[in-house]
Amino acid sequence: MTKIQSILLFALIVVTFAACRNDGNNQRVSDGQDEAAAQDARLAPGEYRTDEPDDLTAYFQTLCSEWGAVVAVHSSDPQDSLAIWNAIRLLDDYAAGRREFYPADEVRGALDALAFDLGYWFNHGSEVDTNRAEIFFFRFLEQAVRLSPQVDFVTDFHCADGTAGILNYHEWSPNPLYSFLVYPTANGLRVSKIGETGDTKIEKLFRLSDDDGNDYYLCSNNGTVDGSDIIYNVAFRQFLFMRDGDKMDVVANYTKPDFTPDEFEGRIVFNPRLLQWDCCTQKGNTFIRIENSHSLHLILDGKKSRFTIS
Repeated sequence: MTKIQSILLFALIVVTFAACRNDGNNQRVSDGQDEAAAQDARLAPGEYRTDEPDDLTAYFQTLCSEWGAVVAVHSSDPQDSLAIWNAIRLLDDYAAGRREFYPADEVRGALDALAFDLGYWFNHGSEVDTNRAEIFFFRFLEQAVRLSPQVDFVTDFHCADGTAGILNYHEWSPNPLYSFLVYPTANGLRVSKIGETGDTKIEKLFRLSDDDGNDYYLCSNNGTVDGSDIIYNVAFRQFLFMRDGDKMDVVANYTKPDFTPDEFEGRIVFNPRLLQWDCCTQKGNTFIRIENSHSLHLILDGKKSRFTIS
């Protein structure tokens, strides 16, 4: 790239950044039809049909100018926001074949910066600002996942066969913010938000199947508690996703460990072979089921899958 080309590229990024900076100047559209589009744009991954734009930079500029999206990073240094647009440019170059390798480090860095600021706004900002920042973050995450050639480029960990993975973000504290399932389709990877914002942190992922050939992903948090952590107690959360074309639908979920005994201080242990959770005490490396305690079972039955207690 020549010096003149570099200058022109930097100028383009600066102009784009100015149009999408988080200074309150971006106004919500007032027209009814555009307002409906803006409402759609605020949907989380999995609820929003993933766009497949030919020009990523123009796509995100449109999100800012027409849908009210903002690039929110917790920094007063313009270079930190410019890094977001640079990651988009690199992602666009990869999609167009102008770049050989997927820009994994730049993309993850940009997503981390956006999520870090959202962690602040979730507790300390307004709902309007949070929604506007989420538009950009959610749509950026979708494009990063859609174009990624490997699950581990855009996830924290993956299931045993490597087909799908989990991406978690937390607030400024250890409390959870977002949890996402990244999964394969015939048209590449896709992403879906898991559970409620600020409530879910998935720590295990299991790929399951039944005798009818249905394919599932169990996104699991077994409810272990770290007594040394006075801020964050891991909540018991189970979400069963089932494939429906290019989508993953939640066909069963369980978020209240009411099968545990009163004043339970042991550990909830999951047996993936039996699809069963038990209340256990621990002696050394051995977990012993609490006598007369209930167990939670997962029944795989397509869209009628369910959790039962016995």
